[in-house]
Amino acid sequence: MLVNVVVPVLGHTYMTNLSIDGTKLAENKCIVKPWSNENFPEVDATKDTMRCRSASTTLNGEFCTVAAGSTISVHMHESGPDDRPISESHRGPVLAYMALADTNGEGEVWFKIFEDGYDSSSNVWGVDTFIKNNGKIDLVIPADIVPGNYLVRSEIIALHEGNRVYGADKDSGAQFYPSCALITVTGTGTATPKMYAIPGIYDKNDPGVLYDLWDDKPYVIPGPPVYVAGKAPAAAKVPPVQSQPTSSVQEPTPTPTPGLPKSKPCVRKRSNGRRNKVHARRIKAHQEM
Repeated sequence: MLVNVVVPVLGHTYMTNLSIDGTKLAENKCIVKPWSNENFPEVDATKDTMRCRSASTTLNGEFCTVAAGSTISVHMHESGPDDRPISESHRGPVLAYMALADTNGEGEVWFKIFEDGYDSSSNVWGVDTFIKNNGKIDLVIPADIVPGNYLVRSEIIALHEGNRVYGADKDSGAQFYPSCALITVTGTGTATPKMYAIPGIYDKNDPGVLYDLWDDKPYVIPGPPVYVAGKAPAAAKVPPVQSQPTSSVQEPTPTPTPGLPKSKPCVRKRSNGRRNKVHARRIKAHQEM
């Protein structure tokens, strides 16, 4: 008798749990449901499934409450919480993004909150640290962001096949392992970080995606810069409109023309002596008649 059993692909990874305030939650609690082969990677950076590797077009579910400025942990494993995090051969960077949940992750709505690339001095990759921490990634929720419901997207980019551009052969290209959690951020923040689209942040030819692990050359972490709390662009301030007084309008004072004598005001003066003389002549003329 043959029984169909879905066996996770060995060496891969997906989000299994969240930890909030140091408490590890139940498996899959507040996590976007992944596609059926939950730990299978995405290899085409232009697909919508790059957002959360979910078969559902609606990225929703139960939300867990988190205070802005606090640290949460996402746990990623190969085939369950008790399995290894990922194959040691799948070296590469570890990253995390956030987006307001009501956007469904569509459009320019994502901002990066974490990245761990490559330390050439110690030959340690983000994935090496991830494995050392038993699949746990600590993420600080920016203290100044607007409160609300958010998607938290953790991601591993495995570069063991990244020395060949995606599409060159059936196994070529970097492997992307995104997963999403659902949180409600509380607080009084007002910041809106600069946002980017997923898909759209990566190209198959980016130096951080098309990269040979065995080449001794610097590594450039792909995607936008990490948002740092307090660094959001300030909103433009429009000065308030001031009411103009209606009774204080003054006529401008004329400016005299240089070189011309100043004119004196014309004032008509009445002479009492002249008026008396005129009156005396009128009386004399009347007496002579």
